[in-house]
Amino acid sequence: MDLKKKVDQLLQELKLGKFNKVISDGEKLLKKNQDKGYLFNICGLAHQRLNKIETSIFYFEKAINLEPQNLGHKNNLANSFISLNRFKEAEGIFKEILAVDTKNTPALVNYARLKNIILDFKKSINLYEKALKLIKNDLSIWLNLGSVYQSIGEFGKANNIFDNILKINPSFVPAHISISKVNDYSEKNSNLSLMLDLNKSNNLNKKEKSDLEFAIGKAYDDKKNYELSIKYFESANKKRKELANYDFKSDEKLFKSIKNYFKNLELNKIKNNKDSKKIIFIVGLPRSGTTLLEQILSAHQKVFGAGELDFLRQIINKNFVQDNKLLPQKINELNKSNSEEINDKYFDYLENLNNNSIVTIDKGPQNFIWIGFIKLFFKNAKVIHSKRNLKDTFLSNYKNNFASKDMDWTYDPSGIIKYFNLYNDLMKFWKKICGDYIYEADYENIINNNKTEIKKLLNFCELDWDENCLKHHQSKETIIKTVSAYQARKPIYKTSINSNEHYMQSLEKYFKQLDYK
Repeated sequence: MDLKKKVDQLLQELKLGKFNKVISDGEKLLKKNQDKGYLFNICGLAHQRLNKIETSIFYFEKAINLEPQNLGHKNNLANSFISLNRFKEAEGIFKEILAVDTKNTPALVNYARLKNIILDFKKSINLYEKALKLIKNDLSIWLNLGSVYQSIGEFGKANNIFDNILKINPSFVPAHISISKVNDYSEKNSNLSLMLDLNKSNNLNKKEKSDLEFAIGKAYDDKKNYELSIKYFESANKKRKELANYDFKSDEKLFKSIKNYFKNLELNKIKNNKDSKKIIFIVGLPRSGTTLLEQILSAHQKVFGAGELDFLRQIINKNFVQDNKLLPQKINELNKSNSEEINDKYFDYLENLNNNSIVTIDKGPQNFIWIGFIKLFFKNAKVIHSKRNLKDTFLSNYKNNFASKDMDWTYDPSGIIKYFNLYNDLMKFWKKICGDYIYEADYENIINNNKTEIKKLLNFCELDWDENCLKHHQSKETIIKTVSAYQARKPIYKTSINSNEHYMQSLEKYFKQLDYK
């Protein structure tokens, strides 16, 4: 077989997701073709898909050295830099590509994605619009543009885009999902009949079917037809569970390792400095009210809500975790040196965001795992633990379709119980050794006693009273990228309290397992 045919075969394997095979076959070809940049590029893409980002960078840089004029290689390298939060390097590459070719669509789209990540939405929209002038009917680009408008609360513009996508292709499932997230079906049926028809199709794969059924379930939930909504939620979760393979052993190993290390530290004796810049970490279970807390606080004139950031986990995993266990020696070395390296790295990441505020909120619910590290290494941080009725939290996780694989435990009721148990055990541990360092914010209390609870919250964060916090839903500055984007733009409502009662008949056996304090 000649080289061209072998390369075509590699590309086909890449397309089919056979990434390890691509790497194996690609390496064999490279032994005899060390001067072929495109071979290094293909191997780099396979490593990138396997999330071996550092390795992918090695291959892309090799490809660029051999073929410096190839803009595709550079675009792939920039995408790997984005994955490592090396945003300035990625931006430099995109600018370099567009200086050579102003109509390079992949660079425009990926640069727009980068701008969206760093919360520069105006520039992100501008770049997506430039790309769409070149490829008018690319539905994925339209979808991304609509998602940006959704994040900034421009639901009318987002809806128009999603509706137009369906006019081009009524079977485009991602547009249906997006519409379901920004509409209340009790007010209008929107795309419900289209989704029901599409769900009967045999042309959808299992994930598409699952995505669609989550959206249909949400529509019936809005319409208070709980008998039909649970039918679709159960079907959607069942399909997604078959595709997921969540590894609880990794969590158990990590949580045990964390407790074994931090139980010997006297965290309460660590005193924080009063630096000018402050970070507020809002932690808790997903769907426990963390978005509401961020909305309230980020309406304050001195506070910027950055959404769910992954910076903290990435820094800790890179420096202190190996094979799902902590590396005590490395933590001890850094702690004894009084180094501010972790704090500084985190704030270096924050500098990439479109934000000049003194106080920044990181609303990553699962940062509850890292509370000990926050206390140990962050000089001016506040930790707020969002607590909500566990039955309602269970239901909200079960009803929602999450993009991240980290949330694959939500597709099985027993998996939700298992994760809740791990969370509950670790939070008890943190409260025992950290005490009042962690502020307990009760979702139901905030809903029922809005002004009183917000005052307590601001007092803990050492922030002056700001009336805007009572009108948080009116804030144009707040960014919401989570599944609760639409609900969070509404005034505080009480219908979310005890919502589990509507599903008691179907889920009672699981709710009964949540009666722990």
